[in-house]
Parts: sequence; C-alpha cells; structure tokens
Amino acid sequence: MYEKIWSELSEGDKKVIRVIAKNGGTMKTKDIQEASENMNGGIKMQQEKSTISELIMDDADAPYTEEELRKLGYKIEKDIYSEKYNIKGKVIDYFFVTKLFFEYEGRKIEMGIQRNILKRETYEEVGLKIMETYISNLALHRVRKMQLHFWYIGEYEGKGKTYKRAHGIVSGSDKFTDSMDINTSSVQAVHIEAGELVVTTKNSVYYCPLEYCRFDKQDEFPDIIPEYEKIKEQYKGKRNYPSIESGKVLLVLVNFCEFYFHSLHYVPLDSEDGTTIEGIAAPNIGMFQDSYLIQSYEEDLDHRIDIRYFPHFQNIEFYSEETDGCPLYIENIGDVVIYAKTHCGVIKLEPGDRKEVIRENAEKEILVLPNGDLYPARVEE
Repeated sequence: MYEKIWSELSEGDKKVIRVIAKNGGTMKTKDIQEASENMNGGIKMQQEKSTISELIMDDADAPYTEEELRKLGYKIEKDIYSEKYNIKGKVIDYFFVTKLFFEYEGRKIEMGIQRNILKRETYEEVGLKIMETYISNLALHRVRKMQLHFWYIGEYEGKGKTYKRAHGIVSGSDKFTDSMDINTSSVQAVHIEAGELVVTTKNSVYYCPLEYCRFDKQDEFPDIIPEYEKIKEQYKGKRNYPSIESGKVLLVLVNFCEFYFHSLHYVPLDSEDGTTIEGIAAPNIGMFQDSYLIQSYEEDLDHRIDIRYFPHFQNIEFYSEETDGCPLYIENIGDVVIYAKTHCGVIKLEPGDRKEVIRENAEKEILVLPNGDLYPARVEE
C-alpha cells in the first residue's frame, strides 16, 4: 500500500515528506521550505526501491536512520537462518504489521509477529526464536485428518450440469489455515464412516463429524446424504460439549474455531439446578492486535466471569482471568497443540488435555512463542 502511494507522489511531494520525516513529523511551512533548500536532495529514493537495504546501498552517506525510513512507508527486510534446523527465513516489517516467512516440511509458513522494543530485540533474534519454537513445539510430526466442521453440501448448476460442493470450517489441511471457511471442489462421492460423513473430491478427502452438520442448510439438499433423516434424528442438537463440576470454570479451546474459542462452562457452587450460566463471547478487532472477550454475569446471583485473551499463532495470551474466585480450567479438544500464556506461566495443552491454571501445570522451560496478530498467519503447501 505504501509503495503504491509513494509511487504516485510528485517529486515535490516526496521532497516535503522527506523533510517532515527527518525533522520529527511536524513543521511549519516556512521551516519546510528552508529545510528543503538545505537538503541537497537528501537520500536517493527511487520508486523501484522498496526495502531499507536497497535504499542504504544507493546512498551510504544517507542522513536517515532505519526508523525514519520506516516512517516513510519503506518496509524493512531481515534474513534469518537456523543452524539448528538448517532453515532460512525472512522477517518483513510493513510498518503496521510485521511478518515472519519460512518453509518447513514442504509448507510455507507466514505469521504476524511482534518485536519487544523495550528488550532491544532485533528482528533476527525474534524471527530465529519463533522459527525454532514452531519447529520444536508447534509443528506436529504426524498425519492430520482433514476435517470440515459446521458443514453442509449443496447442489449448483453450471455449464448445463449439476454438481455438488461442500462448505465448512476446515482443519488439518496442507493448503488452508485451520478455522478458514472454505468451499470444496466438486464432490465425487460421500459415505458414512464411524460418525463422520466422508466427502471425496477430485484431489482431497474430508471427514465431516455428523454432529457438526448444519442441518438448517442441509435440509435444502437432503438427498445428497444417505439416510439423511435418520442421521438428522440421531445427531441434531447432540453435539457433545465438555462439562465441569460446580464451582469451577472451564474454557474449551479448539483449532477449528475462530480465535480458538469453542465454549465456556460455569456452574456456580450455590446453583440449585446445576444450570450453566450463559456467557457472551465476541472478538474485539483492533488496528494492531485482536483480542477475544468472554463475559458472563448473573445480576441476581452476583456472579461474574470476565476472561480475555490475545489470540496468536497456536497460542493465546490471557490479560484477564476473572472467574469470581473459582478455579479456571482450560481444555483443548482440537488436534494440534495449543499453548496458553497465563498469570501462572505458559501451559501446554496437547490434543485432549484439560489442565487447571495453576503454577504446577506451567512449563518449566521458558518458551518464546509467536505473538502478534493471529490472522496475518497462513500455512500453505
């Protein structure tokens, strides 16, 4: 975006911007004119040059710092290399977001990251730590089953033919990031197998848990699925949610839901009927960092739950753990490891794990996990 804006500016406008950036960002018109006359052209910013290294190579005596150039919209690129895994990567700072790129086991990994300026970390240091953390702690060295959740199959007309396509939230794909809402290519065959609808397309096989069928949508195309009415009767509204004892709070996480949030379960200790208090969960979309807010409040009973976290790449970072004094448990019902940064330390959740948020369950080793916005992240084949 910045490269395009810069390319469309006149040479005069570019000169003014250089002057303002060099002098702190705010200047009077008279001062801009005077400074422009004394700059003698400043740094040689050619339109085709887009990285800091290219600009500095053009003019070794340029009076601009890396930070000043970044303010002008020029991205910073830093190469990184892991001797431990013999893998190369690259960190690119686009000013509003910083991304890490590398390849591992045939996959291209892209994730948003943040550099802690107060710790004087370099891009190379941050990129290397996170790249090696991904390989040692986040990448699963096993075959994952490609699944669709919240799915249905519809029929469509095209070029005089009728064809079928499945829709849903994907996980376990080599081409798509977990939690992406996708449309498959044309469906070749379907059959039922161990509580799942197995959908075969030309190049892929998707496993669709029957309890996650969107029956409201599938009702429009009942003939696509064998014995649909029996399946609907057996599985509609029968999704299995985890439970927790009264007086405890359970946050359920999963990789196929946006922001990892699946459900929250809380039954007050003084509850007479054991009913779970309903909560409100919603993302808070920020310019630089998204967060997820989960709140539950019963005015008559004066119970309050207020859980908030930043979602990162395969990990979350809590900044509110208000549970009305009740113990907080977190559970991972997905098929990839998820880490939770809590006030007690970093807690590792393998698929199927449930752990209380206490210091005894925190990892002993200090881990450097990816931070930054979750959704500038992508894994593709």
